[in-house]
Amino acid sequence: MIKPSDRTIRVLVADDSATALACICKYLEFEQMFEIVATASDGLQLVQKTGRLRPELVLADLSMPRLNGLEAATELRRLYPDLRIIIITQLSGLSLGEECVRCGADGFVEKSQMPEKLMEEVRRLFPGNAALEC
Repeated sequence: MIKPSDRTIRVLVADDSATALACICKYLEFEQMFEIVATASDGLQLVQKTGRLRPELVLADLSMPRLNGLEAATELRRLYPDLRIIIITQLSGLSLGEECVRCGADGFVEKSQMPEKLMEEVRRLFPGNAALEC
């Protein structure tokens, strides 16, 4: 019998770069612990698809059209308080990470630190999930 803590994590990935989106999705598919329920190319699509598909985790690029990652995180946190949100970006800096958290994100990952930092954040946000054990 599969326990809830042993199952895959339903994730929605949002990035306006088709290349970055494809790379992130390929990595998540390779790990086999994620079910990609959808992708989005802008923040408004992200919010709309999250409402329809109810993922457990959202990976959102910081710089997207229509709603940027911070605006989307703020709206998603208001609508879905239990949703886990990680902002991903090419930018860096402690103050940026702090701003992401203030806007409702649970974590912040620089794209240059992926996939290691992403997996560290996912393990932190989903403790006890046997699928995430090394």
